[in-house]
Amino acid sequence: MAIGQESLGEAAPQSLNPNLRVFLKAAALHARFTSNLPNGQRLIMRTLDISGLGGLNLDLRGAVLTGCTITDAMLRGARCDAADLFGVDFSNADLCGASFMRADLRGANLAHAKLNDAVLRDADLRPGQVVKWTNGREEKEERATNLSNVSIDRADFSGADLSNSTLKLSSAKGANFARANMFAVNLAGADLTGADFSGARLREVTLIGAQINGAKFVGADLTGANLRNVDLARADFAGADLSGAIRRRNSADLPDWLVPLIDEHSLWINTNGSGGTRLDLGGRSLIGLDLSASDLRAAMLRGADLRNAVLSEADLTLADLSDADLTGAYLDGSVLDGANLAGAVLLRCKARGARFLSVPLRDPAGKYTGRTWPANLSRVNLNESDLRGSRFGDARRDGLQAVGANTAGCDI
Repeated sequence: MAIGQESLGEAAPQSLNPNLRVFLKAAALHARFTSNLPNGQRLIMRTLDISGLGGLNLDLRGAVLTGCTITDAMLRGARCDAADLFGVDFSNADLCGASFMRADLRGANLAHAKLNDAVLRDADLRPGQVVKWTNGREEKEERATNLSNVSIDRADFSGADLSNSTLKLSSAKGANFARANMFAVNLAGADLTGADFSGARLREVTLIGAQINGAKFVGADLTGANLRNVDLARADFAGADLSGAIRRRNSADLPDWLVPLIDEHSLWINTNGSGGTRLDLGGRSLIGLDLSASDLRAAMLRGADLRNAVLSEADLTLADLSDADLTGAYLDGSVLDGANLAGAVLLRCKARGARFLSVPLRDPAGKYTGRTWPANLSRVNLNESDLRGSRFGDARRDGLQAVGANTAGCDI
C-alpha cells in the first residue's frame, strides 16, 4: 500500500521507508507555500529515496526534487507544474492524470510508469547530464529521458521538448504531440494509434514497427525519419515533410499472410528477442515482392526465391541469405552488414550504395569487445550486377564472382 495516500498528514511507518515521513511533512509546508499561506516553505530535496510515495493530488508545483528516487509511487493527479525533476527515477510509478506543465524532466527515468491522461505541455524531456563520482573522480554522463514501455495514452505532450528521448514500445494511443520537438526520438514498436503529431518536429525519428493507425502527422517534419516496417497508408501525412525518410516507395500492399509475420519480427527485434517471433522465410517463393525499407535484421531467408524482389533501403543486418536466389533484385541503399550470403545468386542485381560491412560485437553487458562479424560473400555470384558506390570492407569473398559487374566507386 502506498504511504500517505489519503492525506499528507497520514503517518508513514518508518519501517517501510523512513524518508517518507520527512518528505510528507515538507510537502505539507510546500502546499502552504504554493497557496501563499503563512509558514509555508518551498520543497527542496535532492537525491532522496522516497520510493513507495503516495499522495492523491499532491501539490508539488515548483518543487525541487533533483535526482530523487520515486519508484513504485502512487501519485495520481499530482500537480508538478514547473517542478525541477531533473534525473528523477519515476520507474513503475502511477502518474495518471498528473500535471507536469513546463516541468524539467531532463534525464528522468519513467520506464514502465503510467502517465495516462497526464499533462506535459511545454515540459523539458531532453537528455540530462548527470554527474557521478567514481573512485573520487567526477564523471559526467549524458542520460536520455527514458519513456520506454510507458503507458501514456491520451497524455498531452503538446509543445514539449522530447529530443533524443526514448519512447520505445510505449503505449501512446490518442496522445497529443502537436508542435512537440521530437528530434531523434526512438518510437520503435510504440502504439501510436490515434496520436496527434500535427506540426511536430520529428527529424531523424525512429518509428520502426510502430502502430500508427489513425495517427495524424499533418504538417510534421519527418526529414530523415526511419519508417521501416511502417504502413504509411494507415495515417494522415498531409503536408508532412518526408525528405530523406527511409520508407516504402511503392504503394502496393504486402501479401496478407506476410504482414503479421513482419509485425511479429519487428516486436522480436524491439524486445531483443523476449517477445514476437523471428522471421523465417527460408525456401519461400518471394518473387518480385516489394520489401523496400523493411527491417529484416537477422531474418532467416536461406534458400528463398527473391528474384526481382525490391529490397532497396532494407536493413538486412545479420540476415541469413545463404543460397538465396536474388537474380535481378533491387538492393540499392540496403544494409547487409554481417549478413550471410554464402552461395547466393545476385546475378544482374542492382546494389548501388549497398553495404556489406562488419558488425561490431558486444559482450553481455552491451560493451563493444573490439571484435567484428564480417559479411559472408563466399561463392556469391555478382556477375553483371550494378555495384556502384557499394562498400564491402573486410567481407569474406573467397570464390566470389563479379564478371561484367559495374564496380565504379566501390571497394571490392
